[in-house]
Amino acid sequence: MRIKTILLTALLLAVPFFAMADEALDLKKKILFDQKRLVVMENMDFTEAEAKAFWPVYEKYQEELFQVNQRGAKLVLAYAAVYQTLTDEQATKIVDEYYDLQDERLATIKKMAADVGKVLPGKKAFRYMQVESKLTAIARYELAKEIPLAQ
Repeated sequence: MRIKTILLTALLLAVPFFAMADEALDLKKKILFDQKRLVVMENMDFTEAEAKAFWPVYEKYQEELFQVNQRGAKLVLAYAAVYQTLTDEQATKIVDEYYDLQDERLATIKKMAADVGKVLPGKKAFRYMQVESKLTAIARYELAKEIPLAQ
């Protein structure tokens, strides 16, 4: 993967974690989806038939992942509002919500992997899931750097 493209994508993946107006959100979402799609295209060597079968599956799951990320953004913002005065009760609630989101994300990824495996040969399906995983790891790292530890 090209590091420049990955870094740009990582920054764009973090976009959903900021509060923004609906119009701005739609524009940033489109940019995010376009940039991520470009990274996938640069790292996959689809035949015409594979591409035709893959992209609808990809689009479906990117929307689902975006919705999970939006809920994650709300959780981060809730934490940011109280992190300096965080109570034990608030911390427990945040932890519970965080792991519920992780469970939901994992369930979505598993469904996506199964559906991608139905439209791509095994090695290509695996390669795509690697690309998806790497992009997620970069975005999570970039976000984690910005979230302060609880006081």
